[in-house]
Amino acid sequence: MNNRSRLLVGATVSAAVLALLTACTSEKGTPTPQTTSAASTSAVSSSTTGTATAFDPCTALTPEFLAQHQWDARAPEHKQTTTGAFTWKGCAYLAQARYTFGVQTTNGTLAQVREKFPTATELTIDGRKALRYEARPDVPGGCTVNLDMKSGSLYILVDDPRGLHPRKLSPCDNATEIAEAVVSLLPQGS
Repeated sequence: MNNRSRLLVGATVSAAVLALLTACTSEKGTPTPQTTSAASTSAVSSSTTGTATAFDPCTALTPEFLAQHQWDARAPEHKQTTTGAFTWKGCAYLAQARYTFGVQTTNGTLAQVREKFPTATELTIDGRKALRYEARPDVPGGCTVNLDMKSGSLYILVDDPRGLHPRKLSPCDNATEIAEAVVSLLPQGS
């Protein structure tokens, strides 16, 4: 297998793990979300899903912003996931260090996140309330931060099972650092 094939396989595996982490179920039997491409989900309107439409991570995280943070190993991949009444919409990214992360808006509020993950750690990031948690503690390398928004929250998921962060940040510290960088891009009043 040549280097390019290894990179493609690694990126595919990382994307699959990212999808797996977002597809976890709660102890209360919430159905597994279905991840679809942006093209096949265009029929789902923001008015029916209630997701935050004032912020689109896929356009807000510009190529320059991604390059500045070394999160530009490949073009962002559009993602939309729906579980029952909850929708996540945004992009998945591959950092130059070869770990993946996702930034999505969701109509899930911090109160709903707290209900599903009662041991989540409370944070304040640039004046916004946030929760940090491992959605799947049995799957190492993943951590999530939800930042409070008026119409739900901003969902940031890091997937780094091989510990590839260049400064050896844990996935939770990495997710927090990404949230600290991205929060400045949120529109005022969102």
